[in-house]
Amino acid sequence: MKPWILASALALLISVVGCKPSTDTGTGGTTPAPKGEAKSGGEGGIKPGSVTIDGSGTVYPIASLMAEDFGAANSDITVSVNKAGTGSGFKKFIDGSIDIATASRTIEEKEEADCKAKGVEFIEIPIAYDGISVIVNKDNAFVDKLSTDELKKLYGEDSKAMTWADVRAGWPADKFNLTGPSDNHGTYEFFTEKGLGKKNAIRKEYQAQQEYNTIIQAVEGDKNAIGYLGYSYYADNKDKVKLIPIDGVEPTPETIANGSYKPLGRTLFLYVNKKLADRPEIKKFLEYALSADGLKAVTERQYVLLPERAYEMIKARIAAGKTGSIFRTAPAGKTTVDILDAAK
Repeated sequence: MKPWILASALALLISVVGCKPSTDTGTGGTTPAPKGEAKSGGEGGIKPGSVTIDGSGTVYPIASLMAEDFGAANSDITVSVNKAGTGSGFKKFIDGSIDIATASRTIEEKEEADCKAKGVEFIEIPIAYDGISVIVNKDNAFVDKLSTDELKKLYGEDSKAMTWADVRAGWPADKFNLTGPSDNHGTYEFFTEKGLGKKNAIRKEYQAQQEYNTIIQAVEGDKNAIGYLGYSYYADNKDKVKLIPIDGVEPTPETIANGSYKPLGRTLFLYVNKKLADRPEIKKFLEYALSADGLKAVTERQYVLLPERAYEMIKARIAAGKTGSIFRTAPAGKTTVDILDAAK
């Protein structure tokens, strides 16, 4: 082998070995545990001694860090974490090709019906809070706040607004440019439903992105761009973009935790197949994920913890094997603790 070929091969090997798990989101990301990628083959066909997780790109930074720390202390268990998007994660979960689905929204009625048709009973596990954050370019001096009505003027399916002046009198007559996640993301689904009032409906000028880092780059590079993403991704890039309060409230760990950041505050979830929850490796991972050590991943990745009492009730629900979604049908305005209390 020629010396320059050998040197190139060695450099490539070193770069691969030195890689750290990504905290970006989108499709295709993976965080394997030290022993390598788990093999999936439907319910009962997943490799023993492994835990396979897929779904939300928003939950990915939490789940991947949990997997990394858990794997370091449990070398006999492989945890594989992917980020295909909430919708894709639920499809895999229903088909039985993964053990745990991560979700940045609750399971939908049709998805729950599909679970029932496939004989999949699931346990719903709230894991953290998040606030969808609206961002503009750092050099945008005039957008200092937005109302939900103005969000609809910007992003709404039927909106005719094309310039900033169309959104608010006194703003410049420059054309704004809209970006955000693709429709495979729970963030898109939640934003359109809660922020715009019509789920999965957005204007045709919207530029959808698979990766959250691409949203940051798009807004950073265009003085007339506006986008939205999970709070953690804003917090990791606050030097690059400007955060916008919605209806007078800025998303912060405090406003997200106390519920005052409306309507874009939300709960993040894990969903586990009840038949698999007692499998030793999955049981051990869930116990770790809900322990004080495991939950450090929530704050380290700049998400917001649920109340301590909520985690205790969640652990009790898992131990009792209580299935089905209690959050999808919960009355508006109820806290996580209220919802868990009502479902005892």
